Amino acid sequence: MKPRTHMKNYRIAVLALLLVIVSLAVIAAGCLGEEERAADGQSTEVAYTGSNVEKVELFHFYGSNRCTSCIILGDLAEMTVNTYYAEDLESGRLVFSHIDVEVPENREIVERYGPTGSSLWIGIHDENGFHAEELIGPWYLIGSQTRFMSYLKAVIDQQLGQ
Repeated sequence: MKPRTHMKNYRIAVLALLLVIVSLAVIAAGCLGEEERAADGQSTEVAYTGSNVEKVELFHFYGSNRCTSCIILGDLAEMTVNTYYAEDLESGRLVFSHIDVEVPENREIVERYGPTGSSLWIGIHDENGFHAEELIGPWYLIGSQTRFMSYLKAVIDQQLGQ
């Protein structure tokens, strides 16, 4: 191989490596997921913040065939509300329940929220009426009880104005 060709190939390899490193850095910078945001307490996913909130509902919807993650989602949600919101639960300002989507008695609430499977939903009753949103973030946090509870507490606090 001629020295010039060798040097040219070396430069191309170095430039390609730099391009890969820069690309990975850019991708990594944009990959702050729900778990990291929740751990940092930076944000919650609920776009709507109620005005003069009268009541907040948190429902864990499930079907007859629940996977381990679905069960953990409901258990951690229940643990969170029982740990941090005993007074709000007692007063009725916060409502929590596990809702089986396949039971006919739950049809009205299932139609109001519209879950398509196992999911966690928050409903806000305020001066503007009713607004419901599915919470996706908790699914990414079921492996860490602390992060899950911190995240869900931030979501509920946002709506209760705490």
